[in-house]
Amino acid sequence: MALLGNLAVVLLFAWVVRALLGTREVTWPRLIVAVLIGSIVGATVAFVLAVDITSPLDEQIADFETVGAELRVLALPFQIVAAMLAVVGIELLAARPSQRRGLRTMGWIRGVRRRTGMMLRGLRVARILVRHGLAPALGLKRGEVPSRDPGELARRARLALEDAGGMFVKLGQLLATRPDLLPPEAVAELGQLHAAARPLSREEAERAIAAEIGRPLQEVFDEIDWTPLGSASIAQVHTATLHDGRRVVIKVRRPGLLQAVERDLGIAVAFARLAERRTDWGATYEVGAIAEDFASALRTELDLRVEARHAAEMGTAAARRPGVRTPAIVEEYTTERLLVMDQLVGSPLSATPAAALDPAEALRLADELCTSQVEAMLRGERFHGDPHPGNVLLLEDGTLGLIDFGVTGRLDAFERSSVFQMLLAIRLGEPSLLYESLVAVGAIPPTRNPDEIERELARFMAAYLGPGLPSTDALTDLMRLTTRLGFRLPPQTSTMFRALATLAGTLEQLSPAYPLIDRVAKLGGEELRERTSPSSVGELVQREWAQLGPLVRRAPRHLDRIATLVEHGGLSARVRLFSDAGDVAVIERLLNRAILAALSLGLGVIAVAMLAIEAGPVLAGTDLRLLEVLGWAGLFGATVLLLRVLLEVLRPPPRDRLRG
Repeated sequence: MALLGNLAVVLLFAWVVRALLGTREVTWPRLIVAVLIGSIVGATVAFVLAVDITSPLDEQIADFETVGAELRVLALPFQIVAAMLAVVGIELLAARPSQRRGLRTMGWIRGVRRRTGMMLRGLRVARILVRHGLAPALGLKRGEVPSRDPGELARRARLALEDAGGMFVKLGQLLATRPDLLPPEAVAELGQLHAAARPLSREEAERAIAAEIGRPLQEVFDEIDWTPLGSASIAQVHTATLHDGRRVVIKVRRPGLLQAVERDLGIAVAFARLAERRTDWGATYEVGAIAEDFASALRTELDLRVEARHAAEMGTAAARRPGVRTPAIVEEYTTERLLVMDQLVGSPLSATPAAALDPAEALRLADELCTSQVEAMLRGERFHGDPHPGNVLLLEDGTLGLIDFGVTGRLDAFERSSVFQMLLAIRLGEPSLLYESLVAVGAIPPTRNPDEIERELARFMAAYLGPGLPSTDALTDLMRLTTRLGFRLPPQTSTMFRALATLAGTLEQLSPAYPLIDRVAKLGGEELRERTSPSSVGELVQREWAQLGPLVRRAPRHLDRIATLVEHGGLSARVRLFSDAGDVAVIERLLNRAILAALSLGLGVIAVAMLAIEAGPVLAGTDLRLLEVLGWAGLFGATVLLLRVLLEVLRPPPRDRLRG
């Protein structure tokens, strides 16, 4: 019975605390834990106040027996306040979406451990950046960067990324594929980055592969070469043979990678946001958003099913060209952490001397590669986003093979139309048309003056473009200019231009002076010729008139109606503020919090003033003054109100209220 009585007291106490805080989202298990903590803390505070703890122990025990009943009454308000503080503390440590229920006692501990690890890792990376003299460039401290030479800065950045290791090397490798963001010296320097990842042992690799396949490897593979074909920061590659004699490549993701990836990506994004806030170059290039894009691309690369799907789509697009092949995917054994595909036997173009190929044969291969990729771009099919010579193999049968589909792209119909318009503007040397095409496909910062941007584009055309179609270097410089002007092009459009610039270098290695842009114009087919041919102006006007004609014909009637309303004073406007229920809910929450905070502060000030007054009536049979009792009661009420506001601020609003 005593146990049931104590349980009833605890539940009643918890109900009182919950009612005072005015929230039903606090779960009962957390509430009871908070009440137990508050009971112990409140009783301890009351004991310290009521009993002289400096006296001998036997006197303390005698005092405790004398004031025992009074001590319980004195402890009650302290216990309630301590319990409410415990509720706020637990909710702060274990903050979670409102729809998730139940007590997860270890969740907040893991969160604290994760944040602690991220902080320690961030401090190590910051020390590395300081050691290489890059702290001022990222806004970590004031001062000048030791060198303003792009090549020297890129060298320092490469060394810092290599020292940091992990995903920072991968981020540097991704930056090396962005000639639109970095000068050529920086691209060349960062292109030397290589992930010094420890190869997985045979036992580790075998265990990881078997876990994904779900059965003994002997049942699937006739042979596996456990010497890695390649070992990178994300995955390791082995060659193998299936029971039917099919030679395949196994790409297995490193075990336990996600936590380290998220930690490094979070640190990289945090540094980028810091540079965007504290440095001019960071604000100009919006490096925070760029870092977010890189982080998103890396997270996508972790799912090997995405790479498998992209490889299959590229295989479909390249099937029209007999000279270009992509590996077929063994879908039966492909998972999020495992990719199995055909092995293409050959040597990378980067390891193939230019003199080893007959010039006519090299030109034919260059035509096949260029046609397969450019046709895919123009038709809205999947194309390779990083076709550098290391990702293009010269196969034993004399054809070319594409590998590594971590970076690919695919243009939608709107992006293809805008790209054609860009090429047309460059072809005609019209900066206004180029500006309109960039605005149509990308976002422009509102602070930039359109006339200033057009003048920059006109200077670019005068400096870089001559008669005929532009060079690939001009396209790269144009992308770099748009980035400096603040344009945010869609990721797929940027990927296409980067792929063209990379493809140009690969084609140059196959066949020097290969006319890539002329080939793009030729493969553009009827659409590009219609846009660039003067004879098509009439057809273009007809197409545009078909869309704008009905609007133009109705415009006079609409203008006449508006003028009539203005003449007779019948034109009026009505604006309904807060017509959306979600907006009203937000304003209500803010006002409620402000009112409660004001009441709490006001009541607290009045209570303290009452406690300071040494006058007033005395309660019968006691030494307590009425103002003193009212002051303590007011102070208690102010504390309750303040804790209610604090709890409401700390805890996220329910999703249904967010939807409003």
